[in-house]
Amino acid sequence: MNNVFLRVAGAAMLLMVGFGGANAQQAPAAKCVYQFADANGVTAANLIAGGFDIKAGWPGGLWLQKGKETYFCNTGRAPEDTMLCWTLREPVKGQACQ
Repeated sequence: MNNVFLRVAGAAMLLMVGFGGANAQQAPAAKCVYQFADANGVTAANLIAGGFDIKAGWPGGLWLQKGKETYFCNTGRAPEDTMLCWTLREPVKGQACQ
């Protein structure tokens, strides 16, 4: 009799655990703070020709600045239609993390 009770109780526990997972709420998607905005059509060459100074550089990227305007530009080989530069801006909260 004890064996039957344990088997029934075990089966009930498995059912509860199995169905509980299906009804469990998923964690909300993470939110991130972004401080860059896409700079469509801007390239490092355009910025340098326009008087921007290279403030920092390393293989693959440059920080360029003129007055209070600041950009980060990719200097590596990028696929066509890929953003090459981003402007630094005030952080925006609540953005989807990528």
